[in-house]
Amino acid sequence: MKIFFKLFMTGMLIPLLSLFSCSDDFLNAPSENQLTPGDLPEGVTAFDGIAESLYFKPWFLVNDKFLIAVGDMYAGNAFTFDGAYSQFKDAQVTSQNPILTEGYVALFSVIDQSNNLMSLVEERKSELPEASYKKAIAISRFMRANAYFYLVRTFGAVPIISKAGSAAQPKRNLVTDVYKFIKQDLTYAIENLPETSVKKGYVTKFAAMGILAKVHLTLNEYAECAALTQKIIGNQYILIQEYGNLFSSPENNNSGESMFALQWKAIATEWGTQNTNQAYIVPNGTGITGGGDGWGVYLPSISLQSGFEPNDKRKKNTIMTEGDFYPELLKDKGGFRYKKILSSTGANFRKYIVGSAAERNDVFFMRTSQNTIILRYSDILLMHAEAVLAGAGSTSSTVALNAFNEVRLRAGLPPKTILTRNDLFNERRVEFALEGQYFFDLKRRGLAEATAIISQQEVGFYSDDERTVLVSRKITPGANYFELPLPQSAIDTNPSLLEPPVPFNFN
Repeated sequence: MKIFFKLFMTGMLIPLLSLFSCSDDFLNAPSENQLTPGDLPEGVTAFDGIAESLYFKPWFLVNDKFLIAVGDMYAGNAFTFDGAYSQFKDAQVTSQNPILTEGYVALFSVIDQSNNLMSLVEERKSELPEASYKKAIAISRFMRANAYFYLVRTFGAVPIISKAGSAAQPKRNLVTDVYKFIKQDLTYAIENLPETSVKKGYVTKFAAMGILAKVHLTLNEYAECAALTQKIIGNQYILIQEYGNLFSSPENNNSGESMFALQWKAIATEWGTQNTNQAYIVPNGTGITGGGDGWGVYLPSISLQSGFEPNDKRKKNTIMTEGDFYPELLKDKGGFRYKKILSSTGANFRKYIVGSAAERNDVFFMRTSQNTIILRYSDILLMHAEAVLAGAGSTSSTVALNAFNEVRLRAGLPPKTILTRNDLFNERRVEFALEGQYFFDLKRRGLAEATAIISQQEVGFYSDDERTVLVSRKITPGANYFELPLPQSAIDTNPSLLEPPVPFNFN
């Protein structure tokens, strides 16, 4: 088995290096002392061990900056004075933007690694039980579908790379075909992933159902979304009691609410296996990380702050505001009390801050092991409510209200008796703030509606120490706002990306 595992790892790495020779950080396979057959639980094959790398390493540069920059800052949830993010803050992202390029290349790295794993599994199909073979293919197709889902929602038409060793300069494919391809991958995953995880953190068929439900919702296929979310509700997932534990407590990773999460590993001697979010989020100069990081790059926009209702329990776990006390941070100093002078918007984010190395053994410079949750049960509940709403202005449906109010109950908020479209999307904004969802939620509302909302958002800052003198800023989205440009470096390498999209050959 060990010989087989080494051969598999070698076979996986060589084609990846040839595909992305300029992007070594995406391709370094996990060392054998991380993933060995002997470390795997009973019923898990070496293929599962290798597939485990798909839960973190190729996603690194998606999570490092891209997800929050596109999903939150670009849409008005976050403000910054950091020049690296100025194009996202100002909603004027160009094709030369390095963060945009990193995310694009990283997402295709997920696709390439998924394709290579499938190719190697196919080569050794005769050596595997049929169930193990199908499960290895299923996890690969699940990951590939998620990467394409981010790509098509961000960039529109992109090339479909369906197998390892595809053409070096593929053409873009029609957006409708990209979505069809995603649906096919997720359908296969639903049919072949297990109902329960054989290892904590592994995805199940219900995770694939949840992502497929969001695909249907994105395409306004409400009945299909409602049918899938209904199958998940009341099954094996719950809303955990402590909302903050989802983001700031690595020991609570893979809770009963988490359905698909990136499984980060904070290793002092390795780069690209960890969650870097804390380094960018911790208020500058507070010493909360205990090291040289903690720069306060992302600041909650004034608009986002105003989106929380009074007494919303999520607020303190999402953003820090004047007087908020956190006994779990800076424990050796008796805790941390927030002062608004720390931020030009009068607040800092709290999500994804886990503390310092003095308090934890899984924190290093720019490294924590806090999962990044891509799909959780509260999303299923709110998607179900949105699917029942089905684009209408409001609904009094008991089914929609029950799902919607379950999320509000956890937040300590009174239930609604009528659900409006604005209620639904406002709830999503505060529930998933800093989770890279807001841009895609706005886009789902339609161009006219989303443009009006973004234009009204206050995304300025305060110029005085008392945080009372507002320098107002508002963004008016341009015609191409909801489809970001393809990276210029990708076009330089493959000029056919400038050509009109073509149908994909599904045969």
